[in-house]
Amino acid sequence: MRPPLIQYSIKRILAVIPVFLAVAFISFSLVSLYPGDFFTPSMIGAALSGQDPYAVHTALRIQHGIDKPFIVQFWIWFVGVVTEGDFGTTFSGGRVSRALFSAQSGLHWTLIITSCSMLWAWLLGVPLGIICALRHRKWADILISGVAYVGISFPGFTLAWLFFWIMYKFINPLIISTGVWGPVHYDLVHAPMSLMKLGSYAIHLLPVVIITGAPMFAAVVRYMKVNMMDTLPAQYMETARAKGLSEFFVISKHAVRNAFNPLISLFGVMLPTLITGSIIATKILGYPSFGMKFIESIARQDQHVLTAALLFYSCFLIVGSLIADLLLVVLDPRIRYE
Repeated sequence: MRPPLIQYSIKRILAVIPVFLAVAFISFSLVSLYPGDFFTPSMIGAALSGQDPYAVHTALRIQHGIDKPFIVQFWIWFVGVVTEGDFGTTFSGGRVSRALFSAQSGLHWTLIITSCSMLWAWLLGVPLGIICALRHRKWADILISGVAYVGISFPGFTLAWLFFWIMYKFINPLIISTGVWGPVHYDLVHAPMSLMKLGSYAIHLLPVVIITGAPMFAAVVRYMKVNMMDTLPAQYMETARAKGLSEFFVISKHAVRNAFNPLISLFGVMLPTLITGSIIATKILGYPSFGMKFIESIARQDQHVLTAALLFYSCFLIVGSLIADLLLVVLDPRIRYE
């Protein structure tokens, strides 16, 4: 007997909790096991100033509580996260939540770019994948598949540099270095919000969204085409046609619906790849990016910031997989979960 959707949803959400705990522990462990720490460079400065570098380093570790055993550090950090929603303090001063989730971190831009990239990749990729399957080896299939292969073959940073070169060479020679493109035209950065500035935001966002979503678009097209081609010759398709149903109804009701299910399962895997894939493209085109905070925290070995960022990325994978499972239950009533 298929459990009700609400009951199944609650069970799946509860099942995420131990996964979240495991991800938090592993993330904290990976950061703690890395050689050195945030204060290791201070030893050089202490030695140059005539101080005992080991004494200075030890004092800084004690001051910030990272001299304690690993499990004690993890427990203190985890209790703060659960009871207060507090990810701790950065070793350079300030709260981790402010460093990662404030407007200056670029998180809102990362979420906007990711959402728009996924939207266009799926809205265009699914119907174009269907066309490729129905027009297999015809000019439409060759053209669409060629574009999809380009999206897979060229990394995001290559497409970003190509766009940057085209803008510099043919559109605006003042764009002479990375970062000049930015979220809005440089003439409107300090201007009050208006329809012109809003339009500039949209125009500047478009190439970043296309570049970031290109790999997902290519994957959606290819998977949809392959799934459709596996579904079209199935016996139940011939049975549906024999009943006198129109070809459009047979394709839309039976073929597309069955071919779409495996694609939903990939949703959870595709979501975090968009986040990581946007890092270099946004850096080249001058967008603030949450991913750059992650990279900076790795370079500086800021333990609490890096752990929170790893946990944030992991949550995207967990939530994406959860959404995919719930969508499968809603869209395909034949699926049963015990």
